[in-house]
Amino acid sequence: MPRPLLVAGALLGLQTVVLTGLGVLLVVRGFGSDIDDVGRAETGGLLALVGAAGLGLVTWGVLRGREAFRSPALVTQVLCLPVAWGLLQGGLYGYGVPLVVVPIMIIVAIALGGGYARPGASQEQ
Repeated sequence: MPRPLLVAGALLGLQTVVLTGLGVLLVVRGFGSDIDDVGRAETGGLLALVGAAGLGLVTWGVLRGREAFRSPALVTQVLCLPVAWGLLQGGLYGYGVPLVVVPIMIIVAIALGGGYARPGASQEQ
């Protein structure tokens, strides 16, 4: 497997771990006394955990070299960019900058690993 795809897989794995941690944090915080809407907090946490499970599956596929998992990886990273833009506009640079840099690194790593080329395209005349 090309090294750039290993880097992309490692960064996807890191995203999975962070999203899992945030999901657990939201679920646990939902039981606190300072939450106005417990249902909303719990739902957000559960959705984050479901998203982390999906991202974990994508990570597994990329690390196994499965081409079918590269498109979901790309879509996931592209969807991070508007969220990052909103965070940056809100002055939350500690959250926004990593949410811009890491997805761009993953997109570039998949591209450098030949992830967007058709299989056998270089052999065609």
